[in-house]
Amino acid sequence: MLPSGAPFFLIMSWKTSKALFLASCLAACAAGEEPVAEAFDWGAETPFELDYTLPLGLNRAEGLFAPEGAAMGESDLIEASGIVMSKANPGFLWTHEDKGNTNELFLLDAQTGETVKSVRLGTLFNRDWEDIELGPGPDPNKQYLYVGEVGDNDRVYRDYKIYRLEEPEVLLDGSAGPQVISNEQIETILFTYPDRRRHDVETLLLDPWTKDLFLVTKRDFFSMIYVLPYPQDTENAQEAILVGSFPFTRAVGGNISFDGREMLLKTYEHVLFWQREEGETMRELFQKTPLLAPYNPVEPQGEAICFDAEKGYFTLSEFSNAITPVLYHYERLRQ
Repeated sequence: MLPSGAPFFLIMSWKTSKALFLASCLAACAAGEEPVAEAFDWGAETPFELDYTLPLGLNRAEGLFAPEGAAMGESDLIEASGIVMSKANPGFLWTHEDKGNTNELFLLDAQTGETVKSVRLGTLFNRDWEDIELGPGPDPNKQYLYVGEVGDNDRVYRDYKIYRLEEPEVLLDGSAGPQVISNEQIETILFTYPDRRRHDVETLLLDPWTKDLFLVTKRDFFSMIYVLPYPQDTENAQEAILVGSFPFTRAVGGNISFDGREMLLKTYEHVLFWQREEGETMRELFQKTPLLAPYNPVEPQGEAICFDAEKGYFTLSEFSNAITPVLYHYERLRQ
């Protein structure tokens, strides 16, 4: 961000460069290429605050999605806490369970909700895995899974982690037991929050245009947004940067579409939807007032949401109140 009072020609030059860069990112995404992003100085921006009201202050995403979720099938997972569409395994979804469960990623059939295979992440411990994303990373020819060990119900942990690994292609050969990823194939992004603050986070977001990672807190009075800018350090602990805060709380899941143009966040009661215009940064997108997307039926403890390949979306709940979790799909009706 340029300082206040900068000469007019410098301001125009900066704005033009920024617009050209973001336009090139959009063109690269449309062509199926991974955009190469310049570093953005997140620390130079003042954290923002917003003031719309959820849900009364929001317009509905009329006609974009099916008004009711189609039940694809029951899930045998008890505490599913994140979900994302697979690219290496078309027609399937990745998910995982949260605090104290196994260190496995589960591959679900998107048409039935059935768990068809699991992948064990070496000897990692599932302290509290809360969300999962898929997208670009260090190697432009690969897609990476990002697993967020970011939960902290009692706000007692000193640091947090995001595990990054190349998305595996799963062998559906009927063999028993999980497929194993070795520790050497998994990178760890270790981080803290400013002033050693402690947050419970259940929403991890990856911007495919810039490869920046975002965390949205759950239990603060207003859900706060932090960023870990790309390239994330996998050797030393880094400090997340505060971006701003939403005017609501209890954010429990989210996803950015593979093309970077749309974003979903959910609370326990609502699904929120943003569309990103050409030239918009994530900071600008966060500050837009979202639309209210369909969430019917409301799940007993729905903490997982993701786009599908056509930008409809799936939701999945934990087992709660003796209700077996069901994988729901909201079809995209128009772009």
